[in-house]
Amino acid sequence: MRNTKLRPSASTGMPADIDSGPVIIRVHPRIGDIVDRYLDNRSREVSSLTIALARGEFDHIRDVAHDLVGTGGSFGFEDMSLIGRLLENAALNQQCEQIELLVEGLADYLSRVEVVYQ
Repeated sequence: MRNTKLRPSASTGMPADIDSGPVIIRVHPRIGDIVDRYLDNRSREVSSLTIALARGEFDHIRDVAHDLVGTGGSFGFEDMSLIGRLLENAALNQQCEQIELLVEGLADYLSRVEVVYQ
């Protein structure tokens, strides 16, 4: 069971227990299109979050992060939910440097996702 009170590391902003290797997600082929669209949307949100941070739109960041918390686990992306939880907290506290690190971490996480259809 994952500890939901993890703190981000000082150097990366990411929780220490999120592996830096491939993120293998196994899904049934029938929902493959849904998962693919979900991941595409999350990748687009990285740009949206970066723009929102530059504009100081912390409410937008919090809303996107809250969605990550709620939807990540539904698709088997527990670590994405954890990133969302940390990002939501950083947005509530307007921690710009932390938000930037977490958005970079989210982009890295998404780049490592490998969907296996079975």
